[in-house]
Amino acid sequence: MTDPALVKKPLKDRAEDFDRRTEQYLSLGHDRFEAARFVAGCAGELGSPALDVGTGKGLLAMALASNGLEVVSIDISEEDSELAGFLAAERSLSGRIEFAIRDASSLPYESGKFKAVAMMEVLHHLDNAEGVLSEMTRVLSPNGKLIIADFNEEGFGMVAKVHRSEGKEHPRSKCTIDSAASFLCSLGLKEEGRAEAHNNAAVWFSKTP
Repeated sequence: MTDPALVKKPLKDRAEDFDRRTEQYLSLGHDRFEAARFVAGCAGELGSPALDVGTGKGLLAMALASNGLEVVSIDISEEDSELAGFLAAERSLSGRIEFAIRDASSLPYESGKFKAVAMMEVLHHLDNAEGVLSEMTRVLSPNGKLIIADFNEEGFGMVAKVHRSEGKEHPRSKCTIDSAASFLCSLGLKEEGRAEAHNNAAVWFSKTP
């Protein structure tokens, strides 16, 4: 007999689960879509193509596409990428986003391909943050912008509360915004600014020719 826990839920059911979780966050004062729009816009005008690393449910990819960018959106989870594509199609954004299953620590793209590279709410999941950040830097074009964002402490508290209400613990690695920023600067990127809103802290960088 197949273990029910290993059976992939139908896409429609997963989309409904996403909507329920979104409403749960809204009841706690957190708008996931507004958070993504904040991250997508924090560094000012961005160029195409853009790379969204660790897309999850595609919120940042959709925010970038809504700003007029052509986006490549990568994730190691086939289920998440499939759901992200479905949610993007619901919002008529499919034509601007290419969803792909990729390992961010070994990207199959040439150096300097992307004018913008962004990551949102992913750092705290990474065991090999330096490998991923190095690849993000490599594929960023000269004069391009790189954005990293993750939950601030208030955001982490909110997410932990939601997970504990379901009898789970939200994983959190040792990688922080500050440690990631320090490493990116060691690779030659220049920190351009920081901002905090919608339970997220964001930092953005430029890459000089």
